[in-house]
Amino acid sequence: MAAALAEGELWNALPHSEQRELLEGKVVKLEEDVDGSAWPRFIIYHLVKSPPAAVAAVFWNCELDPKYIPSCTSVKILNSPEPGVVNAQYTLSMPFFLPDEVYVSRNKLRKLSPSGYEISWRVPPSRYSKSSVGSLRVEEHGDRTLIRYTNLVIPSSRFASLLRSTAATQVVESVKALVAQVISEIEQTPTLLEKQLQALEQSSGKSQ
Repeated sequence: MAAALAEGELWNALPHSEQRELLEGKVVKLEEDVDGSAWPRFIIYHLVKSPPAAVAAVFWNCELDPKYIPSCTSVKILNSPEPGVVNAQYTLSMPFFLPDEVYVSRNKLRKLSPSGYEISWRVPPSRYSKSSVGSLRVEEHGDRTLIRYTNLVIPSSRFASLLRSTAATQVVESVKALVAQVISEIEQTPTLLEKQLQALEQSSGKSQ
């Protein structure tokens, strides 16, 4: 019963107006103000016609990010200290001729239910932020998957106010890019997707 309830938890928590927007193919973007941060917590919802495992598998393969995530130029896996946990170094290109952002993220995978997954991340202080935390959660909704992507960056740079709108745009574009990548793999590169699904199953199975 608990697993069955978890399957629709994200969808049932949304107002009908936002459910309607998602069913129309729109992206729902919410912002939550956070004490002590110049930036809000961004929360993005998106429906994609694919199984939840496919979305989780593509996202878990972070080394693929530079191929489809805007501004991500490189990802290097540093180590996997325990099952379902990966430490990776990311390099992001910055706007306004600012130096690149380089940081290490601790990514953790959890299987929440027979078809639900959550991938969370935590980033220590870096050039432009005091901290960064977020998560990608997916649940089955009919023949589609509901994605909830959350991200909270507490900026340390004096450019924080200047970059806020850019950050908001990048979060939405990153989710759209993930959805496009999932659809592309389903339709054009099923072999790659199958390898990612196997890796997801191995990692989530070990992390229980």
